[in-house]
Amino acid sequence: MKRPLFLLVLGFLAQSAPSIAQTRTEEVSLRLGGKEIQLAPASRARVAALAREVLSRCGPNTRQHPGNFGQSAASVEQRWRSALEGSGLRVRFAQPMVTESHLGGRLEVSEALIVLEHPQYFVGPDFTRHGSTMAEHLQCDYLPSLELACLAELAPHLPARYREICAKLERDARGRIVMPPPDVAPSCS
Repeated sequence: MKRPLFLLVLGFLAQSAPSIAQTRTEEVSLRLGGKEIQLAPASRARVAALAREVLSRCGPNTRQHPGNFGQSAASVEQRWRSALEGSGLRVRFAQPMVTESHLGGRLEVSEALIVLEHPQYFVGPDFTRHGSTMAEHLQCDYLPSLELACLAELAPHLPARYREICAKLERDARGRIVMPPPDVAPSCS
């Protein structure tokens, strides 16, 4: 009699408790100007969502289109490590996502690294990892990239050039950036 009651209680708890996948959240790490920046939970959720948007569609990547990277395709792991030491956003997704290349092909992604404060780019380069497989991506979705770089929460920590560029960008009624001026769009990697 005790065993069926135990199984009934166990079954009830299993149905009412959220699954492990439901309780996991994205891990977000933001490093700017040599310092770890702590973000409020809502801001962490926003930057993780923007990272998903940024990486949903990209141009070539080092895994599927190594010829577009030349010899540097072989050193993506070294560039990933170097980028981790600089400024950028690192997101470990609770559930893996898929990035699709404009040139064809899809990659599963469980972790993203989006560089900020790069001397040549406004946002980027962009890296992804799934397991031990790393890739660098070019020409990822630039409107979400601009949204990320222009978040009010990041403005105090980024160089003045970010605030100057962000102030020039046109926004829609919801506050989202619309087509940027031609001198800004190419500055995303």
